[in-house]
Amino acid sequence: MNAREAALNALCEVDEGINLKEALGVTFEKDDLPDEERALATELAFGTLRHCEEIDQILRETYNSDFTSLDNILKNVLRIAVYQYLFLERIPIYAIVNEAVNFGRTLKERGLINAVLRGVIRNKRVQALRIPRAWVLRQIVDAYPVNGEKIIESFKIRPTPYVRINLLKNSMEEVEEKLRRAGLEFVQGNWFPEFKAVSRLGSIINSSVMKEGYVSIHDEGQGMVCHLVAPQKGEKIIDLCSAPGSKTTYMAELMHDQGMMIAIEVSSQRLGMVQENAARLALNIIRPVLADGRRYSIEDVDKVLVDAPCSNSGVVAKRPEVKERVNAKVIARLSRLQLDLLNNATTCIKKGGSIIYSTCSILPQENEEIVEQFLGQHKNFELEPAKDFTPIGDTYLKILPGEYYTDGLFAARMKRKK
Repeated sequence: MNAREAALNALCEVDEGINLKEALGVTFEKDDLPDEERALATELAFGTLRHCEEIDQILRETYNSDFTSLDNILKNVLRIAVYQYLFLERIPIYAIVNEAVNFGRTLKERGLINAVLRGVIRNKRVQALRIPRAWVLRQIVDAYPVNGEKIIESFKIRPTPYVRINLLKNSMEEVEEKLRRAGLEFVQGNWFPEFKAVSRLGSIINSSVMKEGYVSIHDEGQGMVCHLVAPQKGEKIIDLCSAPGSKTTYMAELMHDQGMMIAIEVSSQRLGMVQENAARLALNIIRPVLADGRRYSIEDVDKVLVDAPCSNSGVVAKRPEVKERVNAKVIARLSRLQLDLLNNATTCIKKGGSIIYSTCSILPQENEEIVEQFLGQHKNFELEPAKDFTPIGDTYLKILPGEYYTDGLFAARMKRKK
């Protein structure tokens, strides 16, 4: 198997409803691809999905018959080839066409692939669609009339990966030296010294620096949410939707592993991820609990983080399948879940304690509107300005995609009145 085959397999799995990251993981497990091939497969799969809308438009205009009538394999072969042609200049055109044609299962299919791609090549300056077709992208344009198009363009850019240094294991300088000795390139992040931007995650994941708990993969914007929580030594804190554990473990690190961090997760498999990360990082205060965050309750808690399931509209660059899966019904369902989680969090908080609500969505329906509903129903809670806790933000903490080369996200902090 090569990179193009791996990408094709993964995209066909996405068509069946599988998450792209999981689909690639399964494909990589089945075949021991070199790091370079894995990196190319990842770029091809994610890049093709990020640009799928404009690629399909080009193919519809070029293919003489009904493009939607083609089977998924053939469509994805053509999509990957067009993505390479438009966005990967380092790959020669003849190689793109030849590789794609080789995927044809019959002489007729090989002829079709060749003809369509030759047609695309002759029309190199085909305009991309100016009005997004996907529901979630239209919502972003409506919510951000000034920056909407810029946000959507940012989804086409390869996301910047970050790692977080575990300062409980070694000093900053010692871990940085370990990274250098392992041949891992990095630069300083935006706000916090323990966050480093890296060029590639593949070499980090399999490194001893990662396996021995010196670093974690964690977007710096998501790390900002933990600073909004502002965990302190000795506190009792709940992470109500904890998997995979990036925020849970970072908060435990900020607490110097002193106090209690209760990690709630409804899925036993995902809770296992939290436990594995806690063990890898040698954190002892994390208490994993298999439970539904809408029903779990314990009294006298200092803070509850409700990092709620959401549309992922702020991380479309990482989750390009979102464009096809999110619609008004999905948002309505998620909004009910988000409000239910917040309502249940009130049963845990002591007077003077705080609930921190966060999503990796940038849609108001999942963010400001949820907070407003919550505060309208719970008069004993009040907003605490994010700017009092984080280096950016005002009343809320909000990062739009493309602003700082981090995830797009939203967070709000609400205090129970004494």
